[in-house]
Amino acid sequence: MKRRATSWLRFAATAIVLALVMGCTGSREVTNPFDPRSASSQSIRINVENNNFNEATVRAVARTERRLGVVPGNGRESFTLNWPTVDDLRIRIDILAGDRYTTNRVSVGPGETVYLQIMNPVYRSLLRR
Repeated sequence: MKRRATSWLRFAATAIVLALVMGCTGSREVTNPFDPRSASSQSIRINVENNNFNEATVRAVARTERRLGVVPGNGRESFTLNWPTVDDLRIRIDILAGDRYTTNRVSVGPGETVYLQIMNPVYRSLLRR
């Protein structure tokens, strides 16, 4: 009879411990900040409106320079750039068969969107938050 009571107590104690462990783990998903799939919180969006007749190649200029892509003449494009901290951003615009211009500085942090309006002439272009 004592053996049966002892095994019942062990079973009950094990069940309680398992219930507590399962309750503590929960179903909430923990995101890894180094996981490239969770890049939305570590990136910025750059919306570009090209009001120039020629296509423009745009590059992000901060501590380094990175090519974003090409925006067709009188077209729009949107780019996403990995951006883990608050820092100053400038955009270099290279007009096909035309001028080159680097915009004003804008302070940008992760998750923000900036807007670039490319004008004709290109030196009237503006980067804003």
